[in-house]
Amino acid sequence: MDRKKELLIRAYFVLLCFVLYALLIAFRVVNISVVEGEKWRKKGGHNVKWMQVEAERGNIYDKNGNLMATSLPFFEIRMDLLVPRKDVFNKGIDSLSICLANFFPKGKSAAEWKSELVNKRKDGQNGKPGSRYHFIAKNLGYDQVQTLRKYPIFREGRSSGGFIVEKESRRQKPFKALASRTIGSHDEKKGNRGLEKNFDTVLRGKSEQKLMKKIPPGFWVPVYEPSEIDNAKGDDVVTTLDVHFQDIVHEELLGTLEQFSAEKGCAILMEVSTGAIRAISNLERLKSGKYAERWNHAIATSSEPGSTLKLASALALLESNYADMHTKVDLQGGRKKFFDIWMHDSEPHGKREVTFKDAFILSSNVGIATLTARAFNKKDRREDFVNYYRKFGLTNKTDISIVGEPLPLIKDPIKDKHNWYATTIPWMSHGYEMMMTPLQILSFYNAVANKGKRMKPYLVSDILRDGSEYKTYKPTVVGENIASSASIDKVHQMLVETVTRGTGKRVSSTKVEIAGKTGTTKVEYGKDKDSKKYNASFAGYFPASAPKYSLIVIVYKPKESYYGGVVAGPAFKRIAERVAAKEVDIQEFADIDHIAGHGYQPTNVVGYSKDFQQLMSYLNLGFKKRTKSKWVHIDSEQDDIVIKNEKIKRSEVPDVRGMGLRDAVYVLENLGMQVQVKGYGIVHNQSIKPGLKNKGQEIELFLH
Repeated sequence: MDRKKELLIRAYFVLLCFVLYALLIAFRVVNISVVEGEKWRKKGGHNVKWMQVEAERGNIYDKNGNLMATSLPFFEIRMDLLVPRKDVFNKGIDSLSICLANFFPKGKSAAEWKSELVNKRKDGQNGKPGSRYHFIAKNLGYDQVQTLRKYPIFREGRSSGGFIVEKESRRQKPFKALASRTIGSHDEKKGNRGLEKNFDTVLRGKSEQKLMKKIPPGFWVPVYEPSEIDNAKGDDVVTTLDVHFQDIVHEELLGTLEQFSAEKGCAILMEVSTGAIRAISNLERLKSGKYAERWNHAIATSSEPGSTLKLASALALLESNYADMHTKVDLQGGRKKFFDIWMHDSEPHGKREVTFKDAFILSSNVGIATLTARAFNKKDRREDFVNYYRKFGLTNKTDISIVGEPLPLIKDPIKDKHNWYATTIPWMSHGYEMMMTPLQILSFYNAVANKGKRMKPYLVSDILRDGSEYKTYKPTVVGENIASSASIDKVHQMLVETVTRGTGKRVSSTKVEIAGKTGTTKVEYGKDKDSKKYNASFAGYFPASAPKYSLIVIVYKPKESYYGGVVAGPAFKRIAERVAAKEVDIQEFADIDHIAGHGYQPTNVVGYSKDFQQLMSYLNLGFKKRTKSKWVHIDSEQDDIVIKNEKIKRSEVPDVRGMGLRDAVYVLENLGMQVQVKGYGIVHNQSIKPGLKNKGQEIELFLH
């Protein structure tokens, strides 16, 4: 055998030895695990068992990556006082006690820690119940646990130092009330809600089997020293929501409900071309008088839509060719009897003959009901009217990815003949004798804005696995042409003129062109006007000439005023204007300077000097620096930005208005003050007047 072959055989032999050794080690490890597991089971009985350990729940984000829901880990620390050897315990107890006293400065002294641990160890050695697994601390963060791991005795780990970590995950919403009911909640006992429920299997991830042992007072911890902190993780859900728009919608809805002392309200902002929901807010009044998200009214609450559904009647009349924009109709002064029931317009106006378009713009119940009854309230035509509703998609659910959406209740003259009356068509024509949710109404308006193409509303765009796209949800067309282009163009013009010269005049804006329809729906009937209850609504889209967003605002049972154009309309207008101010492609159709102030330069902002200088240099904005101060105040002067000095004295309460939250908290806490925060954005106001004496007192910041 030549030398080359001999070396090759030896090399293969060495490689084979390594493989056999590796297999032996693997077998030994598995065998030890099985044997050890069996040993623990025999030793511990029902206190040791294999258990399913849930993975860390995935996060929920908005479209821009802002965290809407996450699981934050909190840890409880215990010490198995019987584990450390005598020499390890005696050598490290003094140092450990000092470390614990320093780590918890408001707790026990070093002497108290030592006395407690020594005595409990003795009790455990004497078999005294409840003394072995001694409680150290709870509600600790990851970094705190890592610090404790380095302390004497603890650094020996669980098997030699008795250091036991029990992890608990708590679901948190960084933006708190924003879209809270839609994001939902995760509760193993009460059950999940919202997106947390619909995407539970995605967020939950895969559980794994671990051999666990039970320690007092009832905690289950892994038998082996493992990754108590680093577990498997569920997938992340990326929503279509935009937290900036969500903030706008939430704030304007809340302000409207408070202004009119309403029972509840909701608002939905949807992207016209895709059906992506960018903001959704649901608020209702609690017993305390404050408003909170308790129920997803936008998706799950049905009610009679009222005049917003006159749009469907108008589209049906145009599609059937029973009326055109100039067809005449007698309003009879706003009061007419249909068979044995009187119908009234919302306000007396004294008008008689007007065109179909003007009847719509005036939101005349009598006018729309007269035309609709004339066209469809015959035995052989009633089914045609309902078929138009089917074609428009009004009889179907939107199938939004949240449990709880009810089916629209639209009467059918054949299926519902037992409660179909001679007055049904006239009352259906202006949104009564039917039940729909706000989202179902908005989806119809969105289709009109989208030139007849009906999109499926959706709330989730992506599923992320390990930070990368795993699954994508794309826009879905559920109706290619709900009506002809000619009819869509005509009702579009009606919606525009409703805002410019009709019942929606309060919604007319110089900042963004709006198209829409008011709704004032009677929901409770009393003998006098004051005892009657109404819902006020406004549905539409903007900018009217190139629709980007559709929007609906509904205010349930407002007080003092109840007209849709007075209560819900102004909220719609403010939301549309503020959204338009943030959208470059919308600003092309608006007066930008009027919307956004003075271009893109910041005004009346306070903060850390280096942050501002770095930002302005990056944006290539001209600025004049007049100070070397650490904290500065920004003002706009003509074409330049001026950085001025912001003086902060330790003896006085500083003025932090205009600062971001991070800077404001940093300044105040460094002055010894205790900070409480309400709201989002920059500091708008503060509870203690600037310049008063700083006594280290508590101060409340109001953000806006």
